[in-house]
Amino acid sequence: MRRSRWWFVLAILVAGGVLGAGAVIASLDINRRTSTDNFCTACHSMQRLANDSFFLTSAHHTNPLGVIPTCGDCHIPARNWFEETYTHITQGLSDTYAELTQDFSDPKVWEKRRIALAHEVRETMRAQDSVTCRSCHDRDAVRPTSQRGQAAHALMREGRMTCIDCHFNLVHAPVPPSMSFIRGSGISGAAKK
Repeated sequence: MRRSRWWFVLAILVAGGVLGAGAVIASLDINRRTSTDNFCTACHSMQRLANDSFFLTSAHHTNPLGVIPTCGDCHIPARNWFEETYTHITQGLSDTYAELTQDFSDPKVWEKRRIALAHEVRETMRAQDSVTCRSCHDRDAVRPTSQRGQAAHALMREGRMTCIDCHFNLVHAPVPPSMSFIRGSGISGAAKK
């Protein structure tokens, strides 16, 4: 009787391990498939961003090296499975809710949403220490030529700034930074010194 109970417990543990591993593998594949530009621009409102002339001529879409990051490369941190999956789920639900509850065919509604998204993404990237930027760019290998850029990168190496503090209008049509964003950046602190 005792032996059969242990075999049952062992079988449950093995089945749980196999199911858990299968779920992780499936979610990795789902994360990969939902990080493509085709998936991200399937919504009408995101097609506007993908076809925007500012985006199409940005260094992240057209550059002499031929390196073109996907939407997911810039917007989904991929340091670990949990963070990537959590971001996919929370952003996906938020975006789906917005698409279902608002009419983005109205240019005024879309412009308001685009500006709100820009502010939201900047704050998220700052909170994540611009981890998605660092997946392609090595901050120690970047050598700015201007004195201002050199000073900013020195502050970044000290942990007082992050990429998004300066590079916030690189890819999508410009949106002025909010005052709270400016106050939270290392730029305002650097100016006081």
